Amino acid sequence: MSLAPTGAGPGPDAARLARRVVERLTHRGPDGLGVVGDALSAVAMCRLRVRSRPADRVPFPDGPDGTCHAYNGEVYAVGAGAGAGAADATVPRGGLDEAQAVHDHGCHALDGMYALVRRTRGGAVEITRDPLGIKPLYLRRHRDGVAVASEIPALLDVFGPARIRAAAVAQFLLLGRVVDGGSWYEDIEPVPPGTRLLLKEGRTETVWAPPPPSAVAGSPGWPATPDGIRAAVSRAVDRVLVSDRPLGLALSGGLDSTVVALELARRGIDDLATVSVVPEGNGDGVREVADLSLPGTAWRGWRHRWTGFGPADLLAGVADAAAVLGEPTAMTSVPMYAALARLAREEGIVVLLLGEGADEVFGGYRSYLALQRLGSAEEFYVAPRRVELVRALLGEEAVAGALDALRAALPVADGRPTAEVVRDFEYEHSLEPLLRRADHLLMAEGVEGRTPFLHGGLPALGRAYPMAGLLRGGQTKVPLREAYARELPHWRTEVKKPFRAPVDDWLIAGHRSAATGRLADRDELFTAVGLRSEALRGLLRQVTDGDTGATGLVFPLLSLGAWLEQAGAEALPGGGS
Repeated sequence: MSLAPTGAGPGPDAARLARRVVERLTHRGPDGLGVVGDALSAVAMCRLRVRSRPADRVPFPDGPDGTCHAYNGEVYAVGAGAGAGAADATVPRGGLDEAQAVHDHGCHALDGMYALVRRTRGGAVEITRDPLGIKPLYLRRHRDGVAVASEIPALLDVFGPARIRAAAVAQFLLLGRVVDGGSWYEDIEPVPPGTRLLLKEGRTETVWAPPPPSAVAGSPGWPATPDGIRAAVSRAVDRVLVSDRPLGLALSGGLDSTVVALELARRGIDDLATVSVVPEGNGDGVREVADLSLPGTAWRGWRHRWTGFGPADLLAGVADAAAVLGEPTAMTSVPMYAALARLAREEGIVVLLLGEGADEVFGGYRSYLALQRLGSAEEFYVAPRRVELVRALLGEEAVAGALDALRAALPVADGRPTAEVVRDFEYEHSLEPLLRRADHLLMAEGVEGRTPFLHGGLPALGRAYPMAGLLRGGQTKVPLREAYARELPHWRTEVKKPFRAPVDDWLIAGHRSAATGRLADRDELFTAVGLRSEALRGLLRQVTDGDTGATGLVFPLLSLGAWLEQAGAEALPGGGS
C-alpha cells in the first residue's frame, strides 16, 4: 500500500494512514508487516512468505539511502525474451531481488505476476503492475492525496467515504462487469495492467503505458505446433513450481487443470495435495484423482480432498463473496471458489496451481463458437432480452450509458474478424475479473494462486493462432487438445464444463422462493442506486414463473444487494456527508 498526500495544507499523516490501511490487509500476508515513510508519503506491506528469507524486513529495504519496496507476487524469470518463454532467462532470489527485477525491467524482460510500490529516499512513489493484471492494484485519487492498495476495501476510508457510481450499477446489470476503466466507486480505479506510475506530491504521472491487447505478450518463443505448445506448457509449469512453501493443485476435471496435473505427474511428483469443488448437477469437479486417467503412477500418492456445493451453499456464500471481493459479482463461481480456497488452507497449501487463463489464451469458451456468425463484437456481449429487463429496472438513459461504455471499451475492429476483436477485449474484461476472483478469495485464506497458462510464453503462443485456428469443428482449444492427444485422448472430443453454478437448475422450489424473498427485502437499497421498485417486483414475478432471462439476473442482484448492505448509507448516492 502507498499513500502520497498533496502536501497542500495539513492533510492526513501518510505513515499513520498507511499502517491503518495495511492492517486491513493482514489476511494477505501473515508473515510480517511493516511501514516506511513520513507524514508526506509512505509505503506499507504485509507479507505472505513464499521465497523471501524469514528474517527479511518489510517493506524490503534497498540499500542505505532509504529506498524500499512493498512487493506482491512472484518473478519466475528475468532476461531478454523471458516473457515469451526464452530458455536463457534467470530466476531471481525471492524478496528484494524480485522487487528489484520488477523495478529494473518492468514487463519488458520479465515473466511473473507482480504489483510493486517503490518509495525513494526523497519520498517519491513508483508503482508497477504486471502486463496481464494477475496481481491486483487499485488507485484512489482525492484532493488530499493518492493511495494505492491490493484491495478496494482497504481504500474506502483513507480520505473519507467513497461514493458508489450509478454508471457502474448499469454496466454491471447489463454486461455483468464494469467496462469503462473505473471501479464501483467514484474516485477508485484499477491500475491498468502493464502500467508504471509515479506518485509525487499528490499527483500521478504515467511512466509506462500498457501495450495494446494484441501485443500484450510479445512475440512467441515457441513454434505454433503441438510440440511447441507442450514445450511451452512444460516450461511454464517448471517456472511456477519455484517455492519454499507447500504446493497444491486445484482440480476441476477440465482440460486445463488436467494438463497441469499430467505435467506434475510426468515429473514424478508423488507428494502433492489436490483440492476440488464438486457442484451439484453440472458434471464439474473431481472426486478421485484416478478419474483423470493420468499416465504413470506418481499421482497415486497424491492426497485429494473435495467438497460438494449446492444451491444452499450458493445463497449462503453470496454475502461473504461480496465482502472479500469488495464489489458485487455476476460470476456464480465466486462462492464456489471461496469453498476451494478454504479447502486449500485446511490442507496446508500455501501455493495453489490453477488452470486460470487457458480459456483466454487458447479460446476455450463454448460461447466463442458463435462468433463467426456475429456481425460485431457488441452482439456477443449484449443480449436483447437482458437489455429489455435492465431497461425496465433502470430506464433508457442508464442502459444507453452502459452501451456507450461498452462501445468505447471495445477495441477498434479496423476490418478484423469479430472473433479477434472479442479476443482483445476478453484479456482485460474477462481474464482480469477471473484473476481478481482467484487472488482475492485465495489470499483471504492466506494462499497464493499461480497460473501456469499465463507464463512461459503461453500467452504469446496463443496469439500466434488466429481464433479460427483455436476453434475448429465445433470444438474449442483445439491446439491444446492436439498437443496432449496422446496421453489424454478423450479430450479430443470432450466438451468443456464451465466452472460455475447452474443457477437456472438450482433456483427451483424453496431455493427460488428464498432468493426472490431476499431480493424483495432489499428493495429500499436497490431503489437508492436507481432501480425501480415496480420493475423489480415484476422481475421477481417473472423469476417465480420460471422465465430464464429473468433468472439470469437473480445472482447479480443477490450479490449487489449483499454488497450494498455492507457498503453502508454513506456510500450510497446522496448518502451522508
